[in-house]
Amino acid sequence: MPDKEECCQQVLTCDLRALRLDVNEVIKLLKILVDERRSEDAPFTSAPAPAPAPVNSRREVLTDRETEVFQLLVTGMSNHQIGRRLGITERTVKNKLHTIYRKIGVSGRAEAIAQHFGPPDRHDGSSD
Repeated sequence: MPDKEECCQQVLTCDLRALRLDVNEVIKLLKILVDERRSEDAPFTSAPAPAPAPVNSRREVLTDRETEVFQLLVTGMSNHQIGRRLGITERTVKNKLHTIYRKIGVSGRAEAIAQHFGPPDRHDGSSD
């Protein structure tokens, strides 16, 4: 019979799997929203908008610590969870995130995550 610690670990593992599925679903929805917003903005420009720089090239300007924070951010962790993982305060995480958002040219958490994962794959059933 598993001891209490093993049971807790199993429960946490199941919870984390479920959370990851939820986070993946949110990410898919965010990708769709960002893509739709970009397509809505397109008719108002006289020339095609330049393709956004890949996130990887933008992330090169991040410090090592900012990169750590960003990597945890895109896994769906909260500021509190990121702070605990890295051994820093939640306020420090928040400050790092604001710096990251500024450096990669986004206004918040959802946009940063959506940008990281790129535009969604459209599966609308048409065969082009």
